[in-house]
Amino acid sequence: MLVFRKRIAQALGRTRVPLPAAYVLISIPLIIFEEDIDCMSPWCGKVIIPPTLPFLLVEIVILGLVVTLFHVRRVFPAVFAYCVFGVAWEMTVGGLVGASPVVDVFFIPYVALGYAFVSMLPLEVLLRSGRQRVPSAASTDVM
Repeated sequence: MLVFRKRIAQALGRTRVPLPAAYVLISIPLIIFEEDIDCMSPWCGKVIIPPTLPFLLVEIVILGLVVTLFHVRRVFPAVFAYCVFGVAWEMTVGGLVGASPVVDVFFIPYVALGYAFVSMLPLEVLLRSGRQRVPSAASTDVM
C-alpha cells in the first residue's frame, strides 16, 4: 500500500467516476477485506459482508468530508488522525472495551494499522488522483 498507492490513485483517478463516489467505492472492498481479517466469532466465516461495514463506511465518508472541507493537502496526517480516532473508538465502544492493559499493548498498533489500511488508498485517490475537483472555465467546450 505504501509503495504503490500513488500509482494506483493516479490510475483510479483516470476513470470517469466522480471523486467522492470513487472514494467510497474504493473504501468498500478495503473495509470488507480488513474486517474479514479481524472477524469476530459470531460472524467469522459465516458472512461475506461484515455487519460493521455501514458504520465504518459512515466514518470514511465523514473523514472524506473533513479532509475536503479543511483542504488537507497531505495524506499521512489525515491517516494518522483517523488511526488515533479509530484506536479511541475501539477502546471506548469497540472491540477493546474492557480488555486488559496487556491486551491493549498488543492490539492498539494492530487496530491502528487496520484503520490506516482502510483509509490510506481512498484518501490518496481523493487528494492526489490527478483530476481537478471543479472544472475550470477555460477547459469547458462550447458547442
